[in-house]
Parts: sequence; C-alpha cells; structure tokens
Amino acid sequence: MKISSPLLSSGYKLVVENIVVDVEQWLSHLKSLPLIQQTTLDEHEQLFQMYTGDYLWAESERERLRRLWLHHAQQLSEFYIRNESYNAAIKVQEKVQELFADAEDNYFTLMKLYELLNNSAAVEEQYWLLKKMLLANIKRTLHYTESFPSSIVTHHASHSCNC
Repeated sequence: MKISSPLLSSGYKLVVENIVVDVEQWLSHLKSLPLIQQTTLDEHEQLFQMYTGDYLWAESERERLRRLWLHHAQQLSEFYIRNESYNAAIKVQEKVQELFADAEDNYFTLMKLYELLNNSAAVEEQYWLLKKMLLANIKRTLHYTESFPSSIVTHHASHSCNC
C-alpha cells in the first residue's frame, strides 16, 4: 500500500495492490444482486448485514455509499411489508435507525409496523425516540447559531449588497 499527495489541494491518493477493498466488494455484490424475491432474499439480507456504517473514504463517497445502502434497505423493507413479514421489516428498520438515527422516515415506518402488530407500547417508544432526536437536533442548531461569532455577523451586516 502506498499513500501519495502530489498536490496539497487535491487530497491524497491511496494505491492498494493485492488487497481486497471492502467497499469495492460491497458495491460489486450490490450491482450483481437479482430482484428481491423469496428465492433471492438470503442474498439481499447478507448484503444488507455487510454494511457496518460509514466507510473511511472521502465525504462524497461516504454519502454515496450511505444512499445506496439506505435505498437497498428501503427495498428490502418494502418487500417484507408487501409479503406481510412485519417482524423482518422491523429488523431492517431497526438497523437503519441504529446506523442513521437522524432518518426521520424510519421512525414513522416503525410506528406503522408496530401498529400493524398491535404493539402500542412500541409505537409510543418510537414516537418518544423521534421527539428526543428532533429536540436534540434543534438544540444542536440553536447551540451552533448562538455560538456563531458575533464579529462575523457584524462584519456581514456592515457589508450589505446593493444588488
């Protein structure tokens, strides 16, 4: 393995030889998957379980992989719901929630699934978890704006644009 950085502004280049990169393996497997059906479900579950969270790549690549995995998770969950395998769909959604707690839709999907199973305690728990997550996000946003340097705000206010 060799790491090089020819230009400071362009990041770095990682050259790997004779090393299987987990991301490439995962993407290759994802591209080769057949449609989700009862007969191919094990393959889809295996790929779904392979994803462990953000890989240590550039931010844009992490985001791309995250979206691909979330899309696959959504397809898997929808398949389970269409086939009334609600507990399997719940397991998929719980993993999504574990890895991406800020995904609001996930909480609503879990509430609906728990409602289908007449599990009102779990519906209330998801509601509470959603509320807690949203409040934490609001507090982070407020903390960020309150800690924003007033000198920057003053500087931008004094340099208004006459467009």
